Amino acid sequence: MKKEKIQSYSARVTQANRTELLVIMYEIIQEELTAALDCFEESDMEGFDIALKNGQKFLGELMGTLNYEYVISYQLMSLYKFVNKTIIEGRIRQQIDHLVECIGIIENIKKGFEEIVKEDTSGPLMENVQKLYAGLTYGKASLNEISVNVNDGKRGLYA
Repeated sequence: MKKEKIQSYSARVTQANRTELLVIMYEIIQEELTAALDCFEESDMEGFDIALKNGQKFLGELMGTLNYEYVISYQLMSLYKFVNKTIIEGRIRQQIDHLVECIGIIENIKKGFEEIVKEDTSGPLMENVQKLYAGLTYGKASLNEISVNVNDGKRGLYA
């Protein structure tokens, strides 16, 4: 994943509530599976394997955090297992069979959680982090973000 993407996700994670974090995870999985397809098309098998491993890591995190008090968790686990199995087969056989289908599955789940985000009024999970406000400062061919600390200089573990 490129440095710019990591910075973008880092900024979003610091401001995200529980549901928004799930949406971010789904986006990352989709991005990694798409990158794997691109690498496969370019015959970059090392990049293909790395992208699939990365997607699998995030999928594993989702699998590990399911709360089985809810029936939907069992259904999500079935979908996650299918996607994980497809990733494993793709890595072993160096094939892209069903990866597009997996991207679609992740997209559909993500869309559902995007609807839930609209109703989730809980605050960010991370505390004592800087609030990020996008400014309209322009650099050469880019729009730069400005970070304003609304915690009077206190952040991280400082309370």
